[in-house]
Amino acid sequence: MMIDLELYRIFYEVACTSNITQASMNLNISQPAVTKHIQNLEAQLGTSLFVRNRKGVILTESGKKLFLYIKQAMNLISYAEKEIDDMSHLSTGTLRVGISTTLTKKFFLKYIKQYRQLYPHIIIEISTDPTGELKEKLKEGNLDFIIAKMPKHRSPQYEYKVLGTLEDVFVGNKDYEELSKHKHSLEELSNYPILLQKNPSSSREFLDDICQERHVELKSIMNIASSNLLIDFVKIGYGIGFVTKQYVLEELSQNELFEIPVSPAIPAREFGIISLKDNFLPFSAQAMLDLLLKEYE
Repeated sequence: MMIDLELYRIFYEVACTSNITQASMNLNISQPAVTKHIQNLEAQLGTSLFVRNRKGVILTESGKKLFLYIKQAMNLISYAEKEIDDMSHLSTGTLRVGISTTLTKKFFLKYIKQYRQLYPHIIIEISTDPTGELKEKLKEGNLDFIIAKMPKHRSPQYEYKVLGTLEDVFVGNKDYEELSKHKHSLEELSNYPILLQKNPSSSREFLDDICQERHVELKSIMNIASSNLLIDFVKIGYGIGFVTKQYVLEELSQNELFEIPVSPAIPAREFGIISLKDNFLPFSAQAMLDLLLKEYE
């Protein structure tokens, strides 16, 4: 049975006021129209809902039973409307972002601080899985958007907003300082122990594509999920690591790590926001996007 919900709204107002005239004023429709709608509802339900008395109308037993459920429904609708209004004014809600731990520390943390000051009641959830896993969470609706390095091959199911560029380099500790004094081909570096992030990783995918284009095979002696952990292994001399230069600027300036230049140079890579195309973002997520994009317009 598919009954126009507007009929239930009119029924609810009449039941609350016990007066058709008052209900028509509250609903801003004519008294005859209210009566006609009630009669229509009674006809579709096959039962009487009101009986008249000298003061107005009272509910029948069927009317009382219907009112019990309609009242709950109307309360839920009012509650939902209030929740949406609160969310639209950012007084409640949740922001769910996928981003690497390192990119959070080096880039996103200051925006989280600003966002927290602007919208203190929004709960912030950060997922720091590899980019491939974050994309799966995004497709499943468990994330609002991702902040990551942009893939070379961009899928039409995503929307990409570029925020800046990052440079990927090979680095080593003091044991490899001599290599930092002149350029090397990828073939030459393949003779040294190499540390890479494990798949699925945008950095690993990026390097694998470059190696394929240059017909080079770089075998990693250790595949590491976290870029932070990879950098730690490079620091203790475990091998040469492929890392984002902006993540190790302090170590490079203090000669704790040394950049090992390659020829041809590794091209810079864009990073930014990845979201599902044509997907409606929650107010909480849109507010963070506006904050990010304002600085990078």
